[in-house]
Amino acid sequence: MKILICTEFFYPHIGGVEKHSQVLANYFVNKNHQVHIATTFIKNRNKLKNLNIKQFKIKGNIVKGFSGDILKYQNFLINNKYDLIFFNAAQQWSFDLALPIIDKILSRKILFPCGFSRLKNILYAPYFSYLKKKVHFFDSIICSHKKALDYKFFKKITSKKVDIIHNGSEVVKSSYSKNMLYKKYKINKSYKIICNISNIKYLKGQDRCINIFDKIKTNNTVLFLIGNNMNPIYTKLIKYMVKKFNHKNKIRNKRIILLETTYIEARTILNYSDLFLFTSRVEYDPLVIYESIISKTKFVSYGVGLVKYHDKKNGFVSNNINHLINKTDELLLNKDKQLLDNNQFLWSTILAKYEKIFLKIQL
Repeated sequence: MKILICTEFFYPHIGGVEKHSQVLANYFVNKNHQVHIATTFIKNRNKLKNLNIKQFKIKGNIVKGFSGDILKYQNFLINNKYDLIFFNAAQQWSFDLALPIIDKILSRKILFPCGFSRLKNILYAPYFSYLKKKVHFFDSIICSHKKALDYKFFKKITSKKVDIIHNGSEVVKSSYSKNMLYKKYKINKSYKIICNISNIKYLKGQDRCINIFDKIKTNNTVLFLIGNNMNPIYTKLIKYMVKKFNHKNKIRNKRIILLETTYIEARTILNYSDLFLFTSRVEYDPLVIYESIISKTKFVSYGVGLVKYHDKKNGFVSNNINHLINKTDELLLNKDKQLLDNNQFLWSTILAKYEKIFLKIQL
């Protein structure tokens, strides 16, 4: 089967949708399918084994407008014979530019809308009205939860089955020992470790994370803020907040380590953490929550996206900052790390569901 995955960004750009697209691509390549990626142009992009990456210099979406190789991309979708095209996320150019020509794309088409974060934004009302007229051109729609906005949207406007497949993670072995972690970052072995993994930008809420960490009563703690610099202005603010915090809290033996590192090391730190603290402002079905569960690290999170529907055995969710602060203290003192059986959250389980749908609708 010849598969095209359309995604606004892709590796080495880091993010949830990018990771999801890469996991799907690698899985189907390993199943001896031919996989191509259509994505935004990145200069000096490293080639990935067995993946054919088609790059386009395009920005925008229907509401904000487009710039770049618009016709080149649309002609690419029309003229290339793929058995199946998977659109990963709406509200961005690699999907939105397909809508005006969707009737001319002869390939089977799957949409993973990724939450519709702007569904209640009045500026996007015409966009979703337009999308309603195009839904029947898709052979399959996949959402992550029956309570999600995108699922409810499609159930109201189409009689087609909307499949439910949540996100997941894989087991990642630590790249070094816990003692090496302590030594590398000069952490006392008696300290508790809290971890936050998100790209550094306002919507990911690192400022909220610092605020909660500042107010917890537990001393002898270290917070790892791990992420790539996605917004220079916000990153400058976070660096200032970290510097100020570390100076103020020396006497309490509380420290923040702002870190940009590899995925493997981030997962290593997560594996050794006593708690994962997630403070994002906007999400759909964040992969980092599944990574936390698979790492057997309990999480404390704002009730953002689909996080609020996770079982309480795996973590604690609230939009009340005082509740989040108190629960963070409680879990840091609680040595019981027992979580629910996590096999249902493994990519190996989840990708088999994707494969079943892909094979069912292929030409």
